[in-house]
Amino acid sequence: MITELDTIKLIRFLEQGETNKASDILSASHTPASPYEEGYKKALYGLVASIENNERDSLFYKLLHNEMDAGAAKILRSNVQGRLEQTFRDPSSLGYEHAWEFVLSYFSGEQKMGLDKYQN
Repeated sequence: MITELDTIKLIRFLEQGETNKASDILSASHTPASPYEEGYKKALYGLVASIENNERDSLFYKLLHNEMDAGAAKILRSNVQGRLEQTFRDPSSLGYEHAWEFVLSYFSGEQKMGLDKYQN
């Protein structure tokens, strides 16, 4: 399973342009054990592909290159959270949306890391 720490490492490798190292994180995690994990991993593979292919119109590319501000990321995160509350979503879709929710919280500054996680 890919952990939050793995996801942060992946994002940081992509920030540095090291797509091979980001791909290695995804390859190191074995076959997804559930449809949820499969959806989560699919979203992360999409992030890597958008940078590898230099897709300037992709949301992740814009987040990574500061072409979108934290306020816009917060709005998008709110939209994703709304989709996560929809009861008809299948587990794969939920995993995909959770990955995006995490990425958007990272770029909006809402994802606390390190010791900040434990402070109120």
